[in-house]
Amino acid sequence: MPIQPQGLRKPQTDPTSDQTGMFETDSWLTADLTPLWLAARTAAAAPTATSSADPSAAIAIYGNFCSVAATLTTTSSTTSSVTAKTTTSTVAATSTTKTTVPAWVNTLTNAAIKADMTAAITNGTVTYAGLLKVFTDIDASLAATKTKLSASQFADLKTIVANLNNGVSTSSYLTYIAQSFVNGNAANATWTGGAASAVALGNLAAGATELQFAELIGKWFLGTDLPSSKVILGSTQFSVSYSNSTKPLFSAAGASMNDINQGYLGDCYLLAGLAEVAYKEQSVISSMFTANGNGTYGVRFYVNGAARYVTVNSALANGGTIFNNGGTAIWASLAEKAYAELQASGVYTGNSINYGNSYTTIGNGGAPQIALEAITGATQITDFRAMGGSWGKVVYNSSFGVTGYTTGNSTSSVLATIAASLAAGDDVILSSYTNAKDSTGKTTLVASHAMSIYGYNSANGMLQVRNPWGSAAGQYWQTTFEVSLATLLAAGDTITIDNVGDAKKLAASTTTSSSGLKLVSDVSDLSGAASGFVQAIASLTDGGASNVAFTQSLASQQHTLAMPLAA
Repeated sequence: MPIQPQGLRKPQTDPTSDQTGMFETDSWLTADLTPLWLAARTAAAAPTATSSADPSAAIAIYGNFCSVAATLTTTSSTTSSVTAKTTTSTVAATSTTKTTVPAWVNTLTNAAIKADMTAAITNGTVTYAGLLKVFTDIDASLAATKTKLSASQFADLKTIVANLNNGVSTSSYLTYIAQSFVNGNAANATWTGGAASAVALGNLAAGATELQFAELIGKWFLGTDLPSSKVILGSTQFSVSYSNSTKPLFSAAGASMNDINQGYLGDCYLLAGLAEVAYKEQSVISSMFTANGNGTYGVRFYVNGAARYVTVNSALANGGTIFNNGGTAIWASLAEKAYAELQASGVYTGNSINYGNSYTTIGNGGAPQIALEAITGATQITDFRAMGGSWGKVVYNSSFGVTGYTTGNSTSSVLATIAASLAAGDDVILSSYTNAKDSTGKTTLVASHAMSIYGYNSANGMLQVRNPWGSAAGQYWQTTFEVSLATLLAAGDTITIDNVGDAKKLAASTTTSSSGLKLVSDVSDLSGAASGFVQAIASLTDGGASNVAFTQSLASQQHTLAMPLAA
């Protein structure tokens, strides 16, 4: 059986199963629950006298490769509408120490830009607020004079982003977004801004209009290029609106796996990884985020081992109630939104579904392996795949080229590897292919669903698992439970492990050089890596055939495998 992206939805053929709404029509909801779900999304609508359903009914929405459990809430909330026009609010730059500016600043030909750039340097460091003011002041000038970006202004901007680490220090995040804004990035092709569909935008150039300039500022510095308001999940389509959340980025205790409570998206492959990393190495999650001090945050992901950044604001779909909605902090919801925005540069989910900057792109399933690398920047990902009575092992590098492959691994040896990996702080994800219940009748394993393996109970040899569905009133599933590796072998499951347990090695890998960033070429097609992550063990049902396939793959030293991801 080939590896399939977690979250793909296929019609359910077993009407007697406890999976709701995935029968012949491929609908997420049964006919009796659909009106309730639709009513719950219309916050402003008055309750009808005929509605007798529980407004907080837990509805299980399953699919092939990433099941979703969501709790409907009809609590009225006020949402703000989103417009395509970006408001480029200015954050004042602060400086307490006069800094000698590097010589290149004095080569800037526009006096206003030179003055702003001088003020943007504090104690030898270029600040987010100061650099944003450089750009917003240009935008204000273009608006006031009803002119377009001049060649000299654009040349000055090119000089600035080329020298952000020449005689001054600029963070990797700020360097990346400034260069993406000025030099170009594949994500600049379109602007969504929370509308139903995207419109053309384009890379910055001399002659750019004030609107284009403002929207590029919004995309990279202000987080206003929100994912599409239209969401398509299987055969279901609905719309969301955006409103700001007042929750803090992290709670006082920091990121927690309990902040993960999957909503109406098939993104278990992403959320299981976020929950696992939050539990195993909280600092990795905190290092993903850069607080800009104006309600916006830089969010870091890794693509082919290289850091890539997006900026998000605190506006969440339906106020943060419809997708991930766990905990008292918003970091997980922001990471989910940022992952959707990352797809504007090319699909990097392990799935072929591509709606660009949209929850649709990330919400119809993906590969836990790719999401785990995106979160942690792991240099190695290992899959243990059930193969009858033993396990196949496939090792990938950060670009998902196969670097190693063995078959016939015993359950005892794989269990020892998992236990050692957990003890070292590595992250472990379960891709479940079966349904199961415990002795109390509550659901444990869920078919086509990714979960976190967060611990090993040495007393009984069981693995400790957490479902990213989290907790909800009236839930019929166990949020956490224990399962034996022998059970997972019999179920044909897959165990994915990264190699980020060495904290010092991880910290070193997060340092990104700002020199020579080739943003357009590096990011023009993130789908290159994702499409390269093909069914590495598609032929593992036959040990001999699979050995031949992998020998050929390794001998050719290709970074992609032969079989494409299943749709």
